[in-house]
Amino acid sequence: SRTGASFPGGLVPFFEVSRALLSAMEIQPRANKNRPAQQSTKRAVSTLRVAPGLSASAGADKSGRDPRFDAVSKGAVDEHAWRQKYGFVFDKQREEVRQLKSTLASAKAAAKAQHAGAPGAKRKRRKRGASAAALPPHEVEALKLELSRKSNQLMAHDQAAERQRLKSAVRKKEVVAVAAGKRPYYKKAREIREEQLTEQFQQLEKSGRLDNYMAKKRKQRASKQRKALPTYSDYTT
Repeated sequence: SRTGASFPGGLVPFFEVSRALLSAMEIQPRANKNRPAQQSTKRAVSTLRVAPGLSASAGADKSGRDPRFDAVSKGAVDEHAWRQKYGFVFDKQREEVRQLKSTLASAKAAAKAQHAGAPGAKRKRRKRGASAAALPPHEVEALKLELSRKSNQLMAHDQAAERQRLKSAVRKKEVVAVAAGKRPYYKKAREIREEQLTEQFQQLEKSGRLDNYMAKKRKQRASKQRKALPTYSDYTT
């Protein structure tokens, strides 16, 4: 056989040298003589591959993961602590709302003066500066939408802060009552909601906005009732 053959001068056959090199380089031998010993560098490397020096486990999950939903990231969110920590965001948002209101008021005054053709319109515009110039209708609508969005966000934040303040006040009263030897009483969500509505009613009455608030509520209720009424198509179909 070839493996047992002897060569003159102590020469080593080429196939044994190749086998030794393959074992030293940790390259698997070819399953077929027509296949290359290594992958060609002309082929693009797959994006999903094992990094050099690492080994892929058999049960590894090849799907992507979101670290926000890992076990380490899970937990209850303390809304009160979050609002206290990021209160500066809402303060900045209040300043943005004031600027939007000022911009819209200046643009409205400039558009009104320009439309009426008042003789002092140019003098007022020059005195106020470029911010008092009339804005195009699409920019005015965009500013109104932005103002409405930010105002709704601030309103929701204020309502949540008010609910938290009422809960804290109730909790403090209970702590004082328990310290005095009384039996603790935990209010129901309905009772807390009634207290919130009562305080909201008092604040609206004190600020003079109660009539507008009640008119808005009546309008919303009437709109819901109209939507619940049957239409002509309900009878014809």
